[in-house]
Amino acid sequence: GYGALSAALGRSKARFLVISFTSDWLYPSYQSQEIVRALRGHNLDVAYCEIPSNYGHDAFLLEVGEQTELVKYFLANTFRKAA
Repeated sequence: GYGALSAALGRSKARFLVISFTSDWLYPSYQSQEIVRALRGHNLDVAYCEIPSNYGHDAFLLEVGEQTELVKYFLANTFRKAA
């Protein structure tokens, strides 16, 4: 109902971690980068990581180790900022 991605995300107060995979054909990295640009356009706190993978859309199911480290660091950093 906002008409544009930027408008939909602009009211958020959260921090964001956007993870994409180089071989994901269903949600390609350029779409994740559009989200990141929209968030940064509102000066929101966003981290972006693109993980190299050959597993296509299923990469999020198989590249667990690297994702785990990214999420763990992001959450620890978010906790430090909130404390």
